[in-house]
Amino acid sequence: MRLSTTLTSAVLIGFISIELSAQHAPGSPLAAQIADQQMVTRNLPGNSDGTAWLKLAVLCQNAARYRDSEDAYRRAIALLRSGDRATLADALDRMGTMYVECGAFARAWRLEQRALRMREGEKDASATGVSHAHLSALLLGKGNFARAEDEARMAVRLLVPERDSPAPQATSSPDDQMSALVNLSLAACARGACAGTVPDLRRALRIAHLNYPGNSIPVGFVDFLLGYALWKAGDEHSAGESMSNGTRELATQLGWGHPMYVRVMRQYGVFLAQTGHAGEANEIRSRIASFRRAPGTVDVQSLLLP
Repeated sequence: MRLSTTLTSAVLIGFISIELSAQHAPGSPLAAQIADQQMVTRNLPGNSDGTAWLKLAVLCQNAARYRDSEDAYRRAIALLRSGDRATLADALDRMGTMYVECGAFARAWRLEQRALRMREGEKDASATGVSHAHLSALLLGKGNFARAEDEARMAVRLLVPERDSPAPQATSSPDDQMSALVNLSLAACARGACAGTVPDLRRALRIAHLNYPGNSIPVGFVDFLLGYALWKAGDEHSAGESMSNGTRELATQLGWGHPMYVRVMRQYGVFLAQTGHAGEANEIRSRIASFRRAPGTVDVQSLLLP
């Protein structure tokens, strides 16, 4: 069974949240971090620090403030062109992930390809693996599951070498390892091979638990995806436990104001409806309907950048 449109949308937002969660200051609300970083950029001499603008862009992206994020990325890239190529490649790559979240795949593709070429030229294996992981997510969004899986396998070979051989040890970050494993699992599951993805998602969840608090975005998101894979593999009991844990963990960090959480909950409602929990499923549908009608609510699809 292929991934539903709902889950694919959540994935495109969620895999970024896994990677960018490390940008959060512990215990500091995201809105406060954005305000603090805006103050930093306003106080820069001549607004000259590209890395400060990059940090602001990432924070706005994680809060789904895509217009602000795009503006900050453009400022960061303009300032970084004459600086360190690795940082410029990082900015191009991260801006590409922002466009993936918005569904602007053509723009994302151009940026991700530029970042990949720069990283290959620098012979940076870990950064090249990140580019392949992000290209995989982009191809997932476009529905090209076979190519998405090829890119994800390349990412896993570079970022999680111990998956296929006990000797090599990864030097990449936990976020990048989780992203590669998640994308490979999603691509395989999209082709109907969900049962085989469970070991990779369990590995990703172990990495999340080792590096983040129990109620963090990485733990919650991977927990939910593991539950989804278990559901499609036929283990409804374990699936229900894992998906319930994931939604509860994400609620503490995101809640109904974030599109990722809404879309995850929509998929959870489908699971509940199909496994005999109609009352809970109806409550979720009602909450989603109320959220859509709330003043000032904007769906991600309306945020496509011109």
